[in-house]
Amino acid sequence: LALLLTGIVPDPATVLLLALLAGVAAGVAANTGHTLVDQEVEEARRARTTDHLHAVVRVLVGASAVAAPVLAALIGPHRVEEGAFTFEHGGAAFTLMLVGALLLPVAALVLGRADDRQGVPLRRDLREALRGGEPEDAPAPTGYFIALEGGDGAGKSTQVEALATWIRAKGHEVVVTREPGATALGKRLRSILLDVSETGISHRAEALLYAADRAEHVESVLRPALERGAVVISDRYIDSSVAYQGAGRDLSPTEIARISRWATGGLVPHLTVLLDVSPETARERFTEAPDRLESEPAEFHRRVRSGFLTLAAADPSRYLVVDAGREPEAVTTVIRHRLDRELPLSEQEVAAREEARRRAEEERKRREEEERRRREEEERAERERQEQLARLRAEEAERKKQEEERKRREEEERQAAEARRRAEEARRQAEEERRRREAEEAE
Repeated sequence: LALLLTGIVPDPATVLLLALLAGVAAGVAANTGHTLVDQEVEEARRARTTDHLHAVVRVLVGASAVAAPVLAALIGPHRVEEGAFTFEHGGAAFTLMLVGALLLPVAALVLGRADDRQGVPLRRDLREALRGGEPEDAPAPTGYFIALEGGDGAGKSTQVEALATWIRAKGHEVVVTREPGATALGKRLRSILLDVSETGISHRAEALLYAADRAEHVESVLRPALERGAVVISDRYIDSSVAYQGAGRDLSPTEIARISRWATGGLVPHLTVLLDVSPETARERFTEAPDRLESEPAEFHRRVRSGFLTLAAADPSRYLVVDAGREPEAVTTVIRHRLDRELPLSEQEVAAREEARRRAEEERKRREEEERRRREEEERAERERQEQLARLRAEEAERKKQEEERKRREEEERQAAEARRRAEEARRQAEEERRRREAEEAE
């Protein structure tokens, strides 16, 4: 494709870039071819086959170096005009276009013959190749997955039972499981892996047996339960293999994690609870004869503990590290506090919360109605009080008016009486004066 575009594009800078791209692709193809030859050819014939291929390549390169200029000269320059469009290229450009066009079907044929994963999209194939072929780590989109990790004697079984009881009471479907031994295949593998008499298992074989149990566990138990929306509580998961076979044994923790990631399809817990306890304290809790792993020396279990803590420190948001040396009830309380924030609500809790919301809304409306009635009653009482005060003021004003009217009438009557008295007094004095004068005249 790069050769085809090189022949079409007239810009020198773009042609240079495409030529570099074609060179890189050719180098990658050559190295890939050598690798495939090394894998497919027997070692005794590998050197001879490689020499033969090198000879063929040299012959083809030499023939191309001779034929390409000749072909370019035969083609010669061409100019195509179509209205305002003009396409003008020399023989060399047309030669590159021709070679690119011929190589396209060859490339498609080689890709089809070399595809070892028929049906898998090329984009996905490339993405997985860039990631080393490992599936992407991701929790399940439905349900909730809790893994309890820790050394032997940390109290995982006790906490699994306590958490299962508490979560069931919240209305969730709870699936309690363990590794190894959660499936029919797992039970057989568990008997092999933990049997004290099985001392001849190599470390790599042990790691692969745990991975086989985990692959069956995920497909048969974990994924179906999570797809139903259940809460899954697993006693051990991937981290146990990384800690025991990686840190505890002489294997690479990275390789153990890669094997487990492939076995589980990248399924990781939503929350991993690490019950951390010293090997000495854990050993004091053993009530039965130790199994094959429990029988390992204290130094082994110290490495296992360190491996667990390293995993938790690398991804603290997905881990809860709890001091398992405390009382079981205290440990359960710490885990419950974390789950209260992260565990999704069950249908029962959703219904209860909706009912509580409905009751709260009804209570709010009832209180608002009571408050409205109280305000109306207060307003009515206030109106009546104001009306009563207005009536009292009106009555007081009327009483004052009547009193003033009475006083005015009394004053008028007094003044009238006074006027009559004065008039009478004046009449009497006038009568006396008349009589006195008449008496004087009579004398």
